[in-house]
Amino acid sequence: MTKPIAYIGIDPGSLGQICLLSIDYNTIEFCPTNINPIALTSWFNSMDERYDIRVIMIEEVHSIHGTSAKSNFTFGYNVGYINALAGATGLGIDKVTPKVWQKEIGVKQALKGPARKKEIAAICQRLYPKAVIHGPKGGLLDGKSDSLCIAHWAYLKYNQIR
Repeated sequence: MTKPIAYIGIDPGSLGQICLLSIDYNTIEFCPTNINPIALTSWFNSMDERYDIRVIMIEEVHSIHGTSAKSNFTFGYNVGYINALAGATGLGIDKVTPKVWQKEIGVKQALKGPARKKEIAAICQRLYPKAVIHGPKGGLLDGKSDSLCIAHWAYLKYNQIR
């Protein structure tokens, strides 16, 4: 039996998310990045068993100017942790900068901060209306819309739909 094709997008921030997207099967699955390595490895293995994962697309991010050294160290640690665990899967990895994937999906580059996050969430909901990117009280769940849009961008890139 042929496994459904899927793409994984990763927003590696401290409250980041991992999103598996299978266009053909209209499937979206999320996993937080801040869980223990055994649970995260188990999630990757489970997805690999069920899907033909074409690529793990990781957002290529850097330290945040103007924040404390401690905050940047923690951020860098989280980015390294996610990159190492994704690399250990043996699946193909690619990276994309925020500017590239955001421009490709139509985010207005002039928007900054919360306005940009809201724009990304709105685009995400237009593309995937059934995706759960808001919490029970209506707040945006950090990293979900970004990781889903990164997975969407991977789908576009690897299928030359751009």
